[in-house]
Order: sequence, then structure tokens, then C-alpha cells
Amino acid sequence: MRVSITDEQLRTALASLDSNQSFAETVARMESGGEPHDMVRTMAAYPPILEAMESLGHSVYPGGVLPRELQERIILQSSIANACQFCTQSHLDIARSLGMGDAPAEALQHPEQLPPAHRAALAYADAIRADSNRISDGQFDELRSHFDDAQIVELTFLIGYINMLNWFNNALQVQYRGELSA
Repeated sequence: MRVSITDEQLRTALASLDSNQSFAETVARMESGGEPHDMVRTMAAYPPILEAMESLGHSVYPGGVLPRELQERIILQSSIANACQFCTQSHLDIARSLGMGDAPAEALQHPEQLPPAHRAALAYADAIRADSNRISDGQFDELRSHFDDAQIVELTFLIGYINMLNWFNNALQVQYRGELSA
């Protein structure tokens, strides 16, 4: 991790997280004497970022209107594409804990076996990462055949959000060490 956080900074930043679903695992870990994972620790260097993450969690992840399994697939696909060690490994553990199998990333290698809505969403995520200015009308029509406008807005935001987190973690060398494994 490229930034340093004092224990006092961490305590101050984390004081408001005890009731937030997005940070439930972190709070439980800390209550049992453990440390928060590096992404939370890094964001604690500037508490407004941690507060923003808290708000986004309520509206997009793990909240939101999209099925959690689809959220995890989008997160894994983007994290693998961006070579984000933290997000890939932590969301593999999360997906396993949600019952998505022992090797949840393998489903991404066989999209033909996924539900059509998941295939459309994953293709849309690929297209956004490739060039968000070039989403074809046909691809958007396919997406619209599976999702309503609110879901499309949430999906698009989730794709941007996870890519931003991937870049954040990569640039600051945030590492995952199995803190969320079962």
C-alpha cells in the first residue's frame, strides 16, 4: 500500500461505519480484534472518500435493484480485465460465500451458459471498457430487452464504479490478503 494511515485516522474515519451494510464485514472483523482490509484503510486517509463509499453501497453495492449474482459477475469481469488483485480476489471470496461455486470466475469464460440478461450485461460492460462512446443501438436494444431504465442506470454506474475502484486499488497498490474468505 502506497499510503500510510495512523491508528487515530483509522478510528476517526471508521466511527460512522458500524451501521452500514457495505462495511458489515469490516466492522465485524474489527470488533473481533482484526484489521480492516487495505482498501478501507487506504480510503480512511481521506474520510470523505470513505463516506462516499458508504453512500454508494446503499444505492449500488451490495444494495441496488440488480441481482447480487449479476453484480458479482460484473465486478469480477471488470476486476480481471483491469488486473486488480484486490477486487478480483476479494470478490472471488464474496462470490463463493454467496454460493456461486468454488470457481466463480469460470462462468465468465463460458458466457453461453449464463442467463441471457447476464450475457447482455457482461457484453455491455466489455463495450463500455473498450469505448463508452461506441455502444451500438443494437447492443443497447439487447440490454433494454432484459433491463428497465433504472436497472440500466444502476448497471452503467456499477460498471464505472468498479473500474474506478480497480484503478484506485492498482495505483495505490492496495492488496487483498483473504480478509473476507469464509
